[in-house]
Amino acid sequence: MSKKPAHDDHGHDHHHHDHSHETHPNQLQPPHEVFHDASAGEIARAWISGGQLSLSLHSMAFGKADIWGHVLAGMAQQVAASMEEMGHSTKGHNLEVIRKILVEDLAKAAAESSVLSNKG
Repeated sequence: MSKKPAHDDHGHDHHHHDHSHETHPNQLQPPHEVFHDASAGEIARAWISGGQLSLSLHSMAFGKADIWGHVLAGMAQQVAASMEEMGHSTKGHNLEVIRKILVEDLAKAAAESSVLSNKG
C-alpha cells in the first residue's frame, strides 16, 4: 500500500500552511489612514516572487468586475504620480505608458482566453 506524498496537489509543491501572523522583511506597511477607519478592508497584496506576479486578492470584495476597473485605474494614477514625485518623468507621460502596456497585455489575455474557450 503506497502513501501519497504530503504535498501532492497535482504535482505542485505549494505549502498551504498559515502565514497570517508572520511578517516578511520586504512587505509594505498599510496606508496610515486605514488605522483610523474601523471598517477599512484590505483587497489586494501584490508581490514579485521568482520573477512572477504573485497576488493575494479579495476578488469578490465588490461583487462586480466594474469596481475593479476603477480600483486598477486608481492604482495606475497613484503609481504615475508617485513616479513623478521621485523624479521620473511626468504623471501624464507615466500614465500614458502604463495605459499602453495595460491595453496590450489585456488584449493578449483576452485573445488567450478566447482561444481556450473556443476549443472543443
